[in-house]
Amino acid sequence: MPIREKGYYNWDGELKTSRFNWLPIFMNGIKTVYKKRFSKFVFAVSGIPFLIFMVAIYVSSKPELKMLSRLVREIQTDALLFNAYYTNGFLVFMMMVISVFAGAELIAGDLKYKSFTLYLSRPLSRMDYITGKFSIVLFYLLDFTLVPGILMILFKIIFTGSVSISPRVLLAAFGFPILVSFFLASLGIMISSLTTNLKMAKIMIFVIYLLSNAVAHMFREIFRSRSFLHFSIDENISQFGSFIFNTRGGGFYTEGFIAGIILLALTLIFLTIVMVRIKRVEV
Repeated sequence: MPIREKGYYNWDGELKTSRFNWLPIFMNGIKTVYKKRFSKFVFAVSGIPFLIFMVAIYVSSKPELKMLSRLVREIQTDALLFNAYYTNGFLVFMMMVISVFAGAELIAGDLKYKSFTLYLSRPLSRMDYITGKFSIVLFYLLDFTLVPGILMILFKIIFTGSVSISPRVLLAAFGFPILVSFFLASLGIMISSLTTNLKMAKIMIFVIYLLSNAVAHMFREIFRSRSFLHFSIDENISQFGSFIFNTRGGGFYTEGFIAGIILLALTLIFLTIVMVRIKRVEV
């Protein structure tokens, strides 16, 4: 290599592209969220529904035990089990808490401290940045939805000694938590991308969640129509769960199908807003 004179000169190297440029953002974000104050408490509380359902699964395999009799009656089939777990109000609320806890500061913090120049001056595309941030929230949401679902399948096989779950229910048990987690993660980072105020980002996510439920039930009472329940995040998740697990009988029905379309459409809209917002900041 020739000896260069002191001073500036053009770099003649080559940047290699990779599909995993977002991975350092993901790994660093996972560690940062885990080290946050109260993180262990939030995660422990979020795991309570899983522990209760695990006990119920065990008790259901032991007819002589009388514990959790009401819950055991509600999970007599695999479809009822997963629908009851994924759509119970406490778990959905804790998923919102995790979305706030893990996602509210992700982009808002970068906007506040003007970190985009540091991110995008590297061989990192806009999509790499969004993928890295999105995957952080998604990771923690799936930890308390999809992972417990897999463990419940395994432990039910161990407790009962048989593999009785149908392919349809198995597919639904994997697909439902993924779609709902995508929706909640997209909501979290979308709100985070709209403000530089970290506290405001957290408050806005909760306001949207609580307001959606309040408005839906208010309009339902005023107009006496269940169609207005589609304004509610809780109700859409519940209706889509009943639809995908077919727990109300009669095959596929309209309300649950519409709820699934709404969740998917909102996910795409939220992610589009994030991309547009990042593009404007980048420019």
